[in-house]
Amino acid sequence: MEAKLSALSLFNPSKLKVLLSLGIKGYLADKGWFDAYRTKSAIDQNGKPIAWVTYSFIDFIKERISKQHDIFEFGSGNSTIFYASMAGSVYSVEHDRDWFEKSSKINLPNVNMILCNLVPGADYCKSALTTGKKFHMIIVDGRDRVNCCKQAVQALTENGVIVLDDSERPEYAEAHTFLKQQGFRYLPFSGMAPGVIIAKYTSVFYKPNNCLNV
Repeated sequence: MEAKLSALSLFNPSKLKVLLSLGIKGYLADKGWFDAYRTKSAIDQNGKPIAWVTYSFIDFIKERISKQHDIFEFGSGNSTIFYASMAGSVYSVEHDRDWFEKSSKINLPNVNMILCNLVPGADYCKSALTTGKKFHMIIVDGRDRVNCCKQAVQALTENGVIVLDDSERPEYAEAHTFLKQQGFRYLPFSGMAPGVIIAKYTSVFYKPNNCLNV
């Protein structure tokens, strides 16, 4: 990285100046991207936990979740704290025992952690169903994502939505096709995520009269 910066300064000092200024001003600085990159964690400009999704989706969703919403997420961490700060309840499933034990220390009254072995097409992808609840939002950001999307449909409220992170990946095209066949519309949020250099997509699959008022 230092060699690249040296080369850049040698051939175009003005570009180097702009690059270095990004750490103190501009969109990425305002979002806290540099601190997220440095700490390898999903945090905002104030050091508070956020989800590891696109900033455009975060801006969208934080104005729409309320205490009337129950959320299920595949994959836990800072996202669990972020969603729990706004929602009525958050259920989060983990397949990795070490990460499960770390996430369990969140210890918030409206968070329910679930440990489940990962076998594609088996209990993990069905874990929202096994709670016996219906959820307003199911966030697919863990493993076995295509099967998780397929099973999530049955665990949604009538106005529920499904959120698929990294939805641009070719291996998740089957989930797109399935959800569209089930009558869901598709709203993608593209851009950068906390501490992530490349652009990606976080997408909402929804039906009319959904809980997010899309």
